[in-house]
Amino acid sequence: MSVVFAILFVCPTAVVKVQAKPDAEELPKKLRYCVDPKWMPYEAIENGQHVGMSSEYLALIAQQLGIALELEPTSSWRETLKKLERGDCQLSPMLNRTEERNQYLTFSQVYFYAPNVMVARKDQPFLQNFEHVGPRVMAVAAGYRLHEYLRNHYPQIKTLAVSTERDGLQAVADGRADLFVGSLYSINAYIQQDSLHDLKISGWGGPQDELRIGLTHDVANLLPAVNQALLAISEEQHLQIQNHWNNLRIVENSNRRLAWQIGLVTLTAILILTLWNLWIRRYSLKLAEQNQQLETLRHELEEKNAELTYLSSHDPLTKLHNRHYFDHRVLQDNRNPEQLSRSLILLDIDHFKNVNDTYGHHIGDSILQELADVLRRCVRENDLVARWGGEEFIILCHNAALQDAVALARRITDTLEETRFSLDLAISCSYGIADLKAMEPMQQCFDRADKALYNAKALGRNRICISEES
Repeated sequence: MSVVFAILFVCPTAVVKVQAKPDAEELPKKLRYCVDPKWMPYEAIENGQHVGMSSEYLALIAQQLGIALELEPTSSWRETLKKLERGDCQLSPMLNRTEERNQYLTFSQVYFYAPNVMVARKDQPFLQNFEHVGPRVMAVAAGYRLHEYLRNHYPQIKTLAVSTERDGLQAVADGRADLFVGSLYSINAYIQQDSLHDLKISGWGGPQDELRIGLTHDVANLLPAVNQALLAISEEQHLQIQNHWNNLRIVENSNRRLAWQIGLVTLTAILILTLWNLWIRRYSLKLAEQNQQLETLRHELEEKNAELTYLSSHDPLTKLHNRHYFDHRVLQDNRNPEQLSRSLILLDIDHFKNVNDTYGHHIGDSILQELADVLRRCVRENDLVARWGGEEFIILCHNAALQDAVALARRITDTLEETRFSLDLAISCSYGIADLKAMEPMQQCFDRADKALYNAKALGRNRICISEES
């Protein structure tokens, strides 16, 4: 079971450089403003009304400044940015600063911080950060700061531009994209609302959101007053706004089923940070802790994948290769036109059923393991030895003529005579050998070796028989 905790600290007490407040007569009586219409819980337009965290922050600032605010409706974030650029609206309450936006906006001090994360389907690995995206397609909301950041800093990442963060999550859910990158708060809300249970957080998504108020240049004289209004917002007011619009939730993956469990978690205490550098230090420590958790999960996943790969190709008892691996390897060898002569040895432990019946299966298992050790010591480095099933083993001798395979079988027989097995039992084997003819299917060679093994048993066991065709 893997658990990822999504924790956010907000710095409402950032140190602001106080500038002279404009005289009352310099303040406009009314401002038109635009918001992102589809970015909950930060902000949205629902039934023509401005809702979300920014609506409450904006109300506090308007009250502090004594300015009336009028919403300019938009249908997308791109339309919001266009109206800000044209001057149709003069303010946007919650956005990141970018080089492109600096051309037509002036920004306040940062008053809200939030991490960005990558989201993938639950069958995808943890990637930790953008460095590990590779050839995967990443959905990102068009016009958002992250879209510009990816273009400038990670142009090699294949991106799919979507209209909203909700559309990006849906693109991952239906397979149009491998990843989505966006804000942790909004991702958490949309996954719960839309019941996207097959998605999980798979890494950190670039720089954190540093949300500010943006003012068009024609009202840039308001900036000192806006910064003072932000500074006047109390710690209690910040917490009330956050608790009103956000739930802290746990993403849990249990028994290979990723479940987003809906529950109300109340932030019972938060440290009051008085200096900006103290908050930065605490946030950095938390971010490093989350990175370490993701790195640990990535290592665990890699170890599990390695274990599954090993188990898919090895017999769990003897640690020799298994039948599945043998068949796969033979198919690869058959595609090699330069493959030289090959011979096949089938060997079977004599009277093994009597061992199990007399001494128990635990002794039988020990003898199988001890025989596997003998085979590993006797075969050459380029020979392939596998457990075929039960007490039967198979050896594919590469670049070996028939007489080489016979010599190997004799070497195994001599070693068995010198080896004392569990309970000091003496163990012998019967052998069937066949050499692979030119253009002969491996199955036909196997059938001839199997027939030779049957003859060895019929002739009294503990002997080597060669295929009559060989």
